[in-house]
Amino acid sequence: MLDMNDIAVDSETVANRHRLAALRSFAIDGVDDRKPFDDIARMAATLTGQPIAIVSVVESERQWFLARHGLELAETPIEQSICRHIIHLDSVSVIEDTRTDPRTRENPLCLGDQGIQFYAGAPLVTDTGQRLGALAVLGLAPSSLTGFQTELLEMLARQVMAQLNLRRALRRSEMMRREVDHRVKNSLQSVAAMTRIQARAVTSDEAREALENVSRRINTVAALNQQMYRSGSDREALMQPFMSSIFDLMRDGLPDRITLSVDVDEITLDSRKAGAVAVIVNEFVTNSVKHAFNEEAGTVTVSLKNRPGNEIELICRDDGPGLGEVLPSDRLGLAIIDSAIDQLNAVKTDMEGPGHGIRVILRP
Repeated sequence: MLDMNDIAVDSETVANRHRLAALRSFAIDGVDDRKPFDDIARMAATLTGQPIAIVSVVESERQWFLARHGLELAETPIEQSICRHIIHLDSVSVIEDTRTDPRTRENPLCLGDQGIQFYAGAPLVTDTGQRLGALAVLGLAPSSLTGFQTELLEMLARQVMAQLNLRRALRRSEMMRREVDHRVKNSLQSVAAMTRIQARAVTSDEAREALENVSRRINTVAALNQQMYRSGSDREALMQPFMSSIFDLMRDGLPDRITLSVDVDEITLDSRKAGAVAVIVNEFVTNSVKHAFNEEAGTVTVSLKNRPGNEIELICRDDGPGLGEVLPSDRLGLAIIDSAIDQLNAVKTDMEGPGHGIRVILRP
């Protein structure tokens, strides 16, 4: 025969498991910047005229304080938590004298002259109704709250939850972005690999060259994606590691007779500009390797430097005898360079010999 007490205990256990699962979803113990919560606790103490205020997090074995004002204690065993008694309630709970309330009169924290004698707490409630803890004010003497103070405490508790909800949403958004970035990277690598395989299979030199160019451009985009993935930003790229990855890809495809010399300052660009710079460098190096050296040894130099007035200078040059005649198949690369420069809203000038070079000035 079923015992109703056993059913009640089981229901309570299941409910607490759901509550703890919701608590874990907020990753509150990983919150680094606690100042907004400290500010709320201080405001709660000030507005209620009490010396102590806490933002408590009620776990299964302990209660700890995400924020505290006027209190040195960082946590308590769950048995000493007053908040655990009130978090299941729907509104502010006030214990005017803890020495007479059966929930608190034997609590060690409430005993003695310096014990907590007044408590008022507003539960921290999620959108799904789960209770995480409480925003509470504590006093060293019996006291009470006005109706206005009670409303303020409830309002501040909602502000605590608004902060927690925002941080959870941002964390989930970041996780989703990283997952998308990872899948984009894998997709780009797959496309680049298939392009290389196709390039080896075709018999036309022109088609092979076109496919190899496509593969290099895909690798450039993949390198930009990887750099932003590592930096945790979808808006900015650190140019030293980004360009280093681009140059590593280029060196893998360079003939042994060609040297690539690189000098990049510590520069951060938004992803759009970083991608355009990489395209310019990739196309310039490709054209130089194909046409500047006449099968002889040579060096291609690339520099990206900070200049006065917040300008950035990109220089690409080679020490070969010159590009010579520009074939129709090469005009696409030159057009891509010009398009990237337009995208940067930059100014390009051709540099005098020896060799061929361009200077591109990026203005703020």
